[in-house]
Amino acid sequence: MLENHEELSAIDLKIMRALQQDGRLSNAELAKLIGISPSSCWNHTQRLFKIRAILDVRARINPSMVQRETVVLVGVVLDRSTPESFSEFERAAKQLNNVLECYLVAGEVDYFLKIRVKDLAAFNRFHSEKIIALPGVRQVRTFFVLNEVTSDGLLSF
Repeated sequence: MLENHEELSAIDLKIMRALQQDGRLSNAELAKLIGISPSSCWNHTQRLFKIRAILDVRARINPSMVQRETVVLVGVVLDRSTPESFSEFERAAKQLNNVLECYLVAGEVDYFLKIRVKDLAAFNRFHSEKIIALPGVRQVRTFFVLNEVTSDGLLSF
């Protein structure tokens, strides 16, 4: 694991930016774009994966093509604030397919969940069958997303 950003070279950062924009670039295309040889590019890229500077490469799916147009943010308050209750909740939340992201937060709620479902009826079922059944849930606060202003998840660096 990286301890500081000094371990990343300017070439590493260029590779990371390029792959973040288009993970389908071939090594030859990436090398040409960065301005280095294909073998050097391959070595840099493999190192970035090895040190976990690049975690993975994925396809972004159009939510409407898989009937997941509705985004819901859910704040969850647990009945206890103990390491055991947090672990139990997190373990169970990771098992829910419609939960895209789960964050332990400071503030009025313990967790925020980002959920994608087909529609309001699908969320109602998911809420009543899955969310309130999660371990330790005392209260749920639901926010329906009206417009995804930005959701590409790209990091600026």
